[in-house]
Amino acid sequence: MKRLVVLAITAAFVLGMIGSAFAGVDLEATGKFQFQADFTQNPNFKDADQNSDDHDSLNFWFRARTQFRMIANENLWAVLYTEYKARIGSEGADTLGGGGTDSRTLKVKQAYLGFRYPGTEVYTQAGIFDLNMPQAAGNNNMIIGDYHTGAIAVEAPITDAVKLTVGFARPFDSNSSDTKENLTSSTNMDDEMDLFFATVPVTIDGFKATPWFAYAMIGQDTFDDTRTSAKKGVSSLAGMTGPDATYFTDDVTAWWLGGAFEVTMFDPIIFKADVFYGSVDADQSQNDREGWGFDGSVAYTGLDFVKPKFVFTYTSGEDDDKDNGSERLPVLHSDFGFGSYYQVGSAFTGDTDGLQGDQNGYWTIGLCFDDISFIEKLTHSVNFLYYQGTNDADLIKKNPGGLTNIDSDGSFLTDEDHLFEVDINTNYQIYDELAAIVEFSYINADFDQDTWKNYGATPRNGDSDAYKFAVGLIYNF
Repeated sequence: MKRLVVLAITAAFVLGMIGSAFAGVDLEATGKFQFQADFTQNPNFKDADQNSDDHDSLNFWFRARTQFRMIANENLWAVLYTEYKARIGSEGADTLGGGGTDSRTLKVKQAYLGFRYPGTEVYTQAGIFDLNMPQAAGNNNMIIGDYHTGAIAVEAPITDAVKLTVGFARPFDSNSSDTKENLTSSTNMDDEMDLFFATVPVTIDGFKATPWFAYAMIGQDTFDDTRTSAKKGVSSLAGMTGPDATYFTDDVTAWWLGGAFEVTMFDPIIFKADVFYGSVDADQSQNDREGWGFDGSVAYTGLDFVKPKFVFTYTSGEDDDKDNGSERLPVLHSDFGFGSYYQVGSAFTGDTDGLQGDQNGYWTIGLCFDDISFIEKLTHSVNFLYYQGTNDADLIKKNPGGLTNIDSDGSFLTDEDHLFEVDINTNYQIYDELAAIVEFSYINADFDQDTWKNYGATPRNGDSDAYKFAVGLIYNF
């Protein structure tokens, strides 16, 4: 049966290409294929004998991403972006027993059309694509970054220096219909999240500023199975709710205001910074969330053999009261980071990144050395990063039974916890399109034992440093 499915997909693709050729459509393909081996130790900073599940230290991954761009002309095109990813040897995929399909999933990552209205520079993009709010420092937006969702966006120039982009996205919609009336539906009623956003990039000589705004309407059933069954609560979206969140009893609204700034007028000294503020107004105070943050970097690009960069981040943290909601910045989907282990930033798949993700409430200071090169085709990067929590440790101490959205896995840092990370990464370009990459990271962890020793079902009873060694090949075409 699988062979028939594969043949059918292949035939459909070939026929589609032939049809496109007859229609006068040019087909371009770009992508990235990669194979990697990861050795990780204590990614949650707890050994197996410290109330932690053991894990496979060595894993092998293969990922293939291909983007097909079907171009009618310079003003009209469509994009199909596919991804295949497998952990080698996983059950049902590459075991000797074989036959399964659990990990051999070919999925559509993006699918959208883009066009400019005839005779104008007004650009429209509609479909499933990567939604990113503006970000200057770091590798992606801290609030809405690298978020694949259904959306439509329209970009129009206002002047030579100013543009305006407005858009709409629907990140969640559990069901397309309801089967019963009078709020007794066996499928959800108010189960949608609608997101409206706008950005206004302003570019002048030596300076760029991009203020942005986003507003979300969240139905009360968005994260629940049904109105008649037991509530799931809202722990499935921990970045948007309080530390001890409960189910919604009414619809919820959220909004964010931010700005990305880049100063290049002092080149080779480059300044970048971002500021954020966000608020979730829920039906119950324990579901409210309101916080702020900023990040920045100062880089010197005047040297041929290295580009040093100073980086910093600060995000507001929780107080010691679980009933008044959250004091952290609301996060819909974060792909932000400066390093390559604790935060998102590895050259490989996200499985080699650490835990930070949507859990903020910390400050960071660091020194990074990028593009270190003394031999042709061989480059290195080195990061030294210090993390300190901004969340009140008394919140954990006063709630030993555990809180809905806070785990003891190292992703949540109190003001009594700190980490020190060192990354050493190497890239060798075998060909222009093919690179061999080695990543090594070490994190020295210091979690306050008085804070965590009695917390939750798996309390922390010690610290274990985390290590990562990853090696692989990446082919870009």
